[in-house]
Amino acid sequence: MGRPRRTSAGAVSGFVLRLARESSGRTQVAMAEALGVDVDTLQGWESGRRPLANTRAGSLWELRRRLPALGADATLVRWLDAATDADRIIAAGLADDGTPHPLAGWVHTRDTAHVLAWALNGTPPQALAGRSSKPRRGPASAAPQLAAGDRAVFFDHLRTVTEHSARQSEDGVLLHRQALYLASYDRGPDAAAWTAHALHGRRDALARRGWSPQWAAARSTASTRPARRPAATARLHRPRPGR
Repeated sequence: MGRPRRTSAGAVSGFVLRLARESSGRTQVAMAEALGVDVDTLQGWESGRRPLANTRAGSLWELRRRLPALGADATLVRWLDAATDADRIIAAGLADDGTPHPLAGWVHTRDTAHVLAWALNGTPPQALAGRSSKPRRGPASAAPQLAAGDRAVFFDHLRTVTEHSARQSEDGVLLHRQALYLASYDRGPDAAAWTAHALHGRRDALARRGWSPQWAAARSTASTRPARRPAATARLHRPRPGR
């Protein structure tokens, strides 16, 4: 029996970069030459072995600027930012090395959430639906989806973070609401029950009217519901924070 497949740390941004490069009609060798980098570097970016998230900000900005000039689809290039952010969040969930969590430090965008859904359950962002990488020799992913084992580890991590941050002070509000939202993408057999339980625990936030330090949590918790199957949240009322 072979070793289980593992997800490369930069798999999501690497996949989007590969789509962008292929949209230009250039081979890896031709694109690497045009960008002024070694072909091994480009191959590492596309495979995720060399995560774009670890690239210096200036170099990443230059890459995004030059790709459209070299014939890459500008829409694909635009999604590199969200894909890079998704890689950072996934890496934090798989490594869990005690460093500050990216979900605690910044509010991820709707595009980032859509790219994470692509990686977690195979649902591509609407703007990228129907786009696929050209077939090639050797193993090649048809989508930047996490390996099954890594997906389970990531969702377990999100559940732990959600439960732990709920017991923290106001400093844990942002982390809690974003981890809970992403955990709602889980399609496991017990996911609906867990999400309903987590939402029930946030009734105090949902019941608030007007502004409070917990208002952001209430807003995000309410928006988590459409991402779940109806059975997970049908028993809960649907207040509108701030109204």
